[in-house]
Amino acid sequence: MGMNTQDLTMIRKYWWLVVFAVSVFLFDALLMQWIELMTTEQDKCRNMDSVNPLKLINCIDLE
Repeated sequence: MGMNTQDLTMIRKYWWLVVFAVSVFLFDALLMQWIELMTTEQDKCRNMDSVNPLKLINCIDLE
């Protein structure tokens, strides 16, 4: 299973695009984590009685 020269030129042409896509993906994931950390100064709870139990709300609101 050797790669022919056409495959290699494709890789040489587009490797930066792959690197770019991966780095953007990683940056996005990190940014989302960071924003989530910044916005959760208050304790977050899941309100199981609500329509959308996956949505996090402030625990104070539940008391």
